[in-house]
Amino acid sequence: MLDFTHIRYGIAVALVAILFGGLLGLSFGCCEDSIKGNLRASADAVLDKHYGGDPNKAVQTVSKSWVYYKRAHLHSQTMGIIAIVFALLTAGLNSQPKFQLGISLLAGLGSLGYGVFWLLAAMLAPGMGSTHAAKESVALIAQLSGGAFFVSGVAVFVLVLLKLFVLGKTTSKLPGAS
Repeated sequence: MLDFTHIRYGIAVALVAILFGGLLGLSFGCCEDSIKGNLRASADAVLDKHYGGDPNKAVQTVSKSWVYYKRAHLHSQTMGIIAIVFALLTAGLNSQPKFQLGISLLAGLGSLGYGVFWLLAAMLAPGMGSTHAAKESVALIAQLSGGAFFVSGVAVFVLVLLKLFVLGKTTSKLPGAS
């Protein structure tokens, strides 16, 4: 039986990331036209200032912003699931509590933060006149969350290799294993 004591906060944050991504997906079903309308209105408000009065440039940015909305949805859900797997692996291998806590929190926060990064970039881009400018304005969120998630992945990779190949047999058993 797994002990969730040290991974519960990381799993909770990962579940929030999955819920966040799911809610975005649901909003696409009910409110896609409204979301796209808000993006167009943002671009129209700065058409002369940021797009040189060219509506085609605004349309391109709005279109790319919609892609960023979908990235927020997909990254949050996928990374949230992976974060839970990372947490369960560390607990299942009977890792030290500080590794369980650290890996689960880094992965959970990374999964949530990276989805938030894409959503913010999507929302800001039309009003800034560029998806590049929008991404740069919130780049720190992407760097911190992506970095946290990557560090947790590397830590899990090293931990699994150590437990399985260097330190020998693990004492944990998977359900149904004999």
